[in-house]
Amino acid sequence: MTQQSTQTDIRPITTAQDMGSAAGTYGAQDTDRLISDKEVAHLISASRSWPWKLARDGKFPQPIKLSERCTRWRMSDVRAWMADPMAWQAANQGG
Repeated sequence: MTQQSTQTDIRPITTAQDMGSAAGTYGAQDTDRLISDKEVAHLISASRSWPWKLARDGKFPQPIKLSERCTRWRMSDVRAWMADPMAWQAANQGG
């Protein structure tokens, strides 16, 4: 009977996205990163359409349109909303 060696993957994590997924959360260096609706939905534990509905109603940060088919949210805006949605809404109403 021969022993099989097991190899451990020891490659360093190099990208911010990999760091976020490895840690299960996003690091402080990612606060101004632009994120997709899929990432927003994951962060707020909702469907992909929910941030769009909230933004339309003024209850969530507005996305940034980068091109005809590419829209993103600022991570810092989403985090500010996540910290206190009611306070964010009160501070951003009418503006």
